[in-house]
Amino acid sequence: MGQGNGTATRRPDTGGAPAAGDTATAAGAGSGGGATTLARSLHSRHITMISIGGAVGAGLFVGSGVSIQQAGPGILIAYALTAAIVVLIMRMLAEMSMTRPDTGAFAVYGRLAFGRWAGFTSGWIYWIGWPLGLCVEAIATARIVHGWIPALPVWLTALAMVGLVTAVNLFSVRAYGEMEFWVVWIKVAVIALFIAVGLVAVAGLLPGTPTPGVGNLVDHGGFLPMGLGGVVIATSGAMFSFSGTEIVTIAAGEAQDAATAIRKSTRTILLRVTVFYLGSLAVIVLLLPWNSTAVGESPFAATLSHLGLRGASTVLNVVLFAAMLSTMNSQVYASSRMLFALARDRDAPSLFARVSRRGVPHTAILLTVSVAVLCLLLQVFHPTTAFSRLVSITGDTVYVTWIGIAAAHLMLGRRDRSEGLRPASGTGVWLFPWLTWATLIALLGLYAVMIVLPESRVDAVLALGFTVAVALAGLWLQRRDATPAA
Repeated sequence: MGQGNGTATRRPDTGGAPAAGDTATAAGAGSGGGATTLARSLHSRHITMISIGGAVGAGLFVGSGVSIQQAGPGILIAYALTAAIVVLIMRMLAEMSMTRPDTGAFAVYGRLAFGRWAGFTSGWIYWIGWPLGLCVEAIATARIVHGWIPALPVWLTALAMVGLVTAVNLFSVRAYGEMEFWVVWIKVAVIALFIAVGLVAVAGLLPGTPTPGVGNLVDHGGFLPMGLGGVVIATSGAMFSFSGTEIVTIAAGEAQDAATAIRKSTRTILLRVTVFYLGSLAVIVLLLPWNSTAVGESPFAATLSHLGLRGASTVLNVVLFAAMLSTMNSQVYASSRMLFALARDRDAPSLFARVSRRGVPHTAILLTVSVAVLCLLLQVFHPTTAFSRLVSITGDTVYVTWIGIAAAHLMLGRRDRSEGLRPASGTGVWLFPWLTWATLIALLGLYAVMIVLPESRVDAVLALGFTVAVALAGLWLQRRDATPAA
């Protein structure tokens, strides 16, 4: 066991999963004599951009409007709280991933910490959240196209967008990585420019735009017009917005240098969530009344229109279109790899561990996309409520996933430290185990409040009930396989 730089040389028991370093191998996979392993063709630059791209999409650009309507200016508290949790969750994942790089990521860590049932539950809950998220992004993207070409129905355009990202993912993981690398640069540049122009306007330095002061923060029902309950409800949307940051630990299983990629992404996560999310949302609620219809529908476009930059709104929509395609791309990638890992570990049908000759889990991709297409039916039958309902449910599945990550870190962190294994430089949670406990308690507390509040109770209870059902199925499988044959 090496400790010179905090990394490990051991090969941990994964409770039925392949050992770290061998985890891209499919369980008896192969398709017609094709490859049996995932292609390790992602570079560090791909991984860094993937970690940004997966978390900057409809959740920020469109879903944040829903959250602003729920919490008013208090959205800043909701996102700041969620951002703090995200930073700690990423530190936990980085610590565990450095010694156990695996496509199954936290599903494998749950299995290691608590047994097969925990890995089964974590993996399936994470997987089901992404087809729902993919549907959300597809609807948001299609709405943009519908604004350009009203004759095109939203559901048909959404279906076409899903088909496009499916084709990219089926082609190769390198194609996915390259698409993310370049599109994410565009996302970053646009958000940075948006914040810069917004701050100029807030300072009263933009010609034709009066200085807003703090009026929009306090003049429309106060800073917390919906009370603290509204802030808690908005955290579900914030969870959805931030979901995707953990993709870096999934992609590590296909990276050429997983350790470098994980360290780099972990070290910059605080800066990214602070600037991208809190910076842009602060500009919006400072410049516009939180309860305006335009903010609820498209907060970024509404802000640019308020500043008199109507041409910029058109450019923004073009960029949003590309950004959301990028996020959809990441969602197909993350969910298919999780399903692949579940099948590899015998927690899903072995069919989904098959790998094409290009090194991609094509059957897992196709199932993920099929579920997303079924979700699009909600848009056909409930066009006015489908988007907000899917955002809430997907955010609740993220709660469950992060609770599992924190619980696994408590167990594995103690186990590693008892064996003299310290976190690698740039990873690990400060003040372990106290901050890990604080994160776990905060997540459980927030979820409990969502169950109590009438506005969020239905979605929270549905997500919890589904989680319990999946956990019971995992326990049944664990006991069945542990029982000797008669």
